[in-house]
Amino acid sequence: MRKLQKSKYSFFVEKENGNYIAYSSLSGSVVHLHEEKYIEMLKSVLNRDSFEYEDNDFFNILTDNQIFVDENTDESLLVRHLYEEYINRSDKLEIMLIVTRQCNFRCVYCGQPHVDEKMDSSDYQAILMFIENKLLTNKFNSVHVTFFGGEPLIEGEKICDFLKKLKSLLAKLSTKRKEITFTAGMSTNGYLLTPKLFDKLIRLNCDSYQISIDGMSYTHDKMRPLASGKPSWERIIDNLKYMTSTNKPFRVTLRTNYNIDVAESLVEFYEFVGKNLKDDRINIYYETIKDHGNEQTPETVCGMEELVLDIDIAQLIKENGLTCSNTTTRLLPCSRICYASKPNHFIFDEKKQILKCSFALDSPENVIGQLKEDGTYSFNSNNYYNWVYNDYLAFEKCRECKALPLCFGKRCPKSIIQLGHAFCNTDIIHAEIEGFLNNFC
Repeated sequence: MRKLQKSKYSFFVEKENGNYIAYSSLSGSVVHLHEEKYIEMLKSVLNRDSFEYEDNDFFNILTDNQIFVDENTDESLLVRHLYEEYINRSDKLEIMLIVTRQCNFRCVYCGQPHVDEKMDSSDYQAILMFIENKLLTNKFNSVHVTFFGGEPLIEGEKICDFLKKLKSLLAKLSTKRKEITFTAGMSTNGYLLTPKLFDKLIRLNCDSYQISIDGMSYTHDKMRPLASGKPSWERIIDNLKYMTSTNKPFRVTLRTNYNIDVAESLVEFYEFVGKNLKDDRINIYYETIKDHGNEQTPETVCGMEELVLDIDIAQLIKENGLTCSNTTTRLLPCSRICYASKPNHFIFDEKKQILKCSFALDSPENVIGQLKEDGTYSFNSNNYYNWVYNDYLAFEKCRECKALPLCFGKRCPKSIIQLGHAFCNTDIIHAEIEGFLNNFC
């Protein structure tokens, strides 16, 4: 006889047809219950603190997926183990380059200043030496490089030159005993991602792109015009059509930043994407427009209004046969952890500053070091520790949250540093998860 209890990280959702879905944020497992006898077995124990059962396949499956755990299990240890494995024992070195602060767009909600500051050859060389030093003195097995801006593809040729040199460096450092794998990607508006440049980047292992399109042309071109004020939508679409026409191994996250106006265009937009850009290599992601201090930022949505729109948008994506990371990967453990909180993630700017957050580029507390010409660096340990070691243990709201394993209180470390607490509303997060389970699992 075995005694079990519900995991504190389990969700149970009854669907309109009477079926149940059981989900664990600790394991990421989703179990569908269709047969009446299993539904009744589940309902018989849902309101009990613990229960005894003789060995049977049903409860064995639920315990294997950490939806139920043995009575008196200290789940804080299970959570801590997951945290340590993902955050502190990662063998991946993650590098982000702010290659330029200039941009060819003038998005109405952008919070970055657009200035003519960019990396020069000495910056790129010092970063290569930094990477080499890290690989020689640490047990990293892989390197991932992300290019950011401004608009990184303004510096497209310099990016290609850097990638060539990085590829050569990693080949030199790799041995028969240990091969160092290498991937690269970028966050780009997609306007300059021409067929010729795309083909060149793919050959250099740069195969991952986040590209923002805010609905159809009549909303996107208002939100994300060129610096000249001219439209940008049609050329981005043409570039994406070329990418999907190839057999090259790329991944695009097609991101939509929405408010009410953009949301109203999404019925038409996702139908358009489904007919013209449907491809296993393209994944949809959406998020509300945030106010980053730009006086042109349009009216935003938040709270329960955001939750309702999130579910409606996900339904549109599903109806058009598209893949959506909001309803899949974001239910996996550690999927909502911000890169700024990872010990092995470093951002470099055109001043050779080492930073943690790409949304706080000019904040003094964001500077964790200064890179030198030889790849060594001075280190601001206090700033570094504030970004990396502010975690869920410090906040009761996080410790008691059913969705803790998704983010560990690290969804936005910037808010913790600036506000002194995690900014999230746990009731809305739990409702969001239950809504996605009910509608899309």
